[in-house]
Amino acid sequence: MHIHVVPILNDNYAYIIQSDTEVAVVDPGEAAPIIDFLNDHGLHPDWIINTHKHGDHINGNVQLMDAFDCKLAAPAECEGNKDYVLEDGDLFPVGNLGFQISLTKGHTGGHIVLYEPHHNILFSGDTLFAMGCGRLFEGESHDMFQAMKYIKSLPPQTKIYCGHEYTRANADFARHILPDNAEISRRHKEVQSVDCTMPTTVAQELKTNPFLIARDVSEFAKYRQAKDNF
Repeated sequence: MHIHVVPILNDNYAYIIQSDTEVAVVDPGEAAPIIDFLNDHGLHPDWIINTHKHGDHINGNVQLMDAFDCKLAAPAECEGNKDYVLEDGDLFPVGNLGFQISLTKGHTGGHIVLYEPHHNILFSGDTLFAMGCGRLFEGESHDMFQAMKYIKSLPPQTKIYCGHEYTRANADFARHILPDNAEISRRHKEVQSVDCTMPTTVAQELKTNPFLIARDVSEFAKYRQAKDNF
């Protein structure tokens, strides 16, 4: 099993899951770089998987489906004719891999994340970023706080593949809001010289992500409002 990280647009990531028998593309917000990568590596995608409906995660769907005749798995909120509608509690197979689908409302009303328990891999879309979390466009703080609780429940070694490379900006905010946290200060310095910070891990985020460190909904909401205005 291999996870290939493909930078797209200005700061997005798409991911290519290569299992024993199938290949899936997660969140193709732009088709051309993904098509180039697939062709260069001799890969043919069987599935496109979307975590949520925003254009920077789905705009490459049609071009990829036209190029490779692959199928689409996405939550109901996403545009397009779906071959599989991803719902909370589903187990979605990609070859020998089985991804547990969890609804994580907040960034959008129908956002989902995908967790593979045998390899401890999470595709978090725009629910969780390294040292940050998604803006609340369609949900409330309690919705996203529940999503944070779910991520905190995963094994510490879980590798997290996020939808954007926001880590330097998130580190600036984390150091601002929690100036006495030594782990945040250490990581802030570390990420300044790293272009790609994916994957992160649950263990690392538990120590350095203010939105996972938040003890309750009110503290989470305070941090989220502060980040929105940072």
